Amino acid sequence: MKLRSIFPGVLIAVLLALALTGCEDPVPTDYTEEIMLEGILLVGEPLQDIRVLRTLPVTDTFRFEQAILSDASVVVTADGVDIPMSFVSGPNGGMYRATDTSYRVRANTVYSVVVQARGSRLTASTRTPQPFQWTTPPKAFIQFPPKDSLLLPVDDSLLVSWTPVPSTELYIIGLTCLDTTNYGSYLIPPTGDTNERTTRPSPDFFDRSGTLVANERTTLGATPFTTSQTVWGIFRWYGMHELRVYAPDRAFLEWFYLVGGGRRSSYDYRLGNISGGLGVWGSASLVKRSSFLLKRPS
Repeated sequence: MKLRSIFPGVLIAVLLALALTGCEDPVPTDYTEEIMLEGILLVGEPLQDIRVLRTLPVTDTFRFEQAILSDASVVVTADGVDIPMSFVSGPNGGMYRATDTSYRVRANTVYSVVVQARGSRLTASTRTPQPFQWTTPPKAFIQFPPKDSLLLPVDDSLLVSWTPVPSTELYIIGLTCLDTTNYGSYLIPPTGDTNERTTRPSPDFFDRSGTLVANERTTLGATPFTTSQTVWGIFRWYGMHELRVYAPDRAFLEWFYLVGGGRRSSYDYRLGNISGGLGVWGSASLVKRSSFLLKRPS
């Protein structure tokens, strides 16, 4: 009798659950394709690394190569003069670059772009900042310290400075390990030593576990000043590195805010400067210098 009294109630609950499930909205998988333009013009550097992409549905496995559009019409003008562009296949699907590979991006110049792809028309423009120079460049060789605490520099080995660029709100600093494999080949005389990861500080405030793959070799930061005292903890590898300081235009700076130094994957339409699509068309002047980080003494 007890089982009979329970069963009808269970049956009603199951039927009610099925009915409610049937009334739920389906998981949203529909999407509208949008076109994205990605281009950062660097003063004194080749006009290259310009990408036109399309968004992909969340129901498909994402492959960067599938997003790249190789048949877009890309027209770049410098102060009103057209610069012929070509698509070049390569890693991650390829890029657009100036057909004249000797062309270098000029300072204090307005670069406009018009992209037509898959029925969309994207436009944007940027004025390149003026160039600047190191006043205290990075040292050619830097010795990783033997002390247990690596949160603070032990001397001025990592102090760098540069000349100011008018109207620059924030300088973007990028440190990239150029070779995570070889180590001894850069020494004088060369050795057969291989590269390895640095000793991490404890606690590790610079841990990037679980973030984008790009952060494995590159660390990005920013400063409003023309002097930077780097801390040892930002190095993830020993060996050959390149330090870059960018003086960004407004579009590049807002893109830096948007991606959070490479740690964010969301998009805010208010921080893009592309009319008719997504992305960024910005510019920067920069200084760069290579440095070799010697392993921690044993």
